[in-house]
Amino acid sequence: MPRGTTLCLRKRLAAALLGLAMVAVFACNSPFIPIPPPNPTFGQVSADNWSVTMPPDGAAIGATYFILNARLGSGIIQEAAGDGSVFAQPLQGQVGDSIYIHWERGTDTSSVLCRPLGPGLVQTSCQ
Repeated sequence: MPRGTTLCLRKRLAAALLGLAMVAVFACNSPFIPIPPPNPTFGQVSADNWSVTMPPDGAAIGATYFILNARLGSGIIQEAAGDGSVFAQPLQGQVGDSIYIHWERGTDTSSVLCRPLGPGLVQTSCQ
């Protein structure tokens, strides 16, 4: 094989190996896109006190939930159950208050979910 052909082949092989290495590096370091916690269900316990429940969430197993009433500046810190679900009370508030919810587990965090306080399963976002 002529010397020029061998050199060209080596350059192509090196470029291909470099390309594969770049793919491997970026595949292993993909960005973390936080997902929101499940939609909450609010239940009125008394005039200004509410319960907050959320269904099991495998991503939240071992997490700590933070549930904040923005109007009052107060809320609940609640450990998730073994299946990642939550039952917390009492959350103080009135119908329509903006409730912010997220969880943290070590360096993992969910995105922040905002739902207006109201009875039942709430799937609409805060205004």
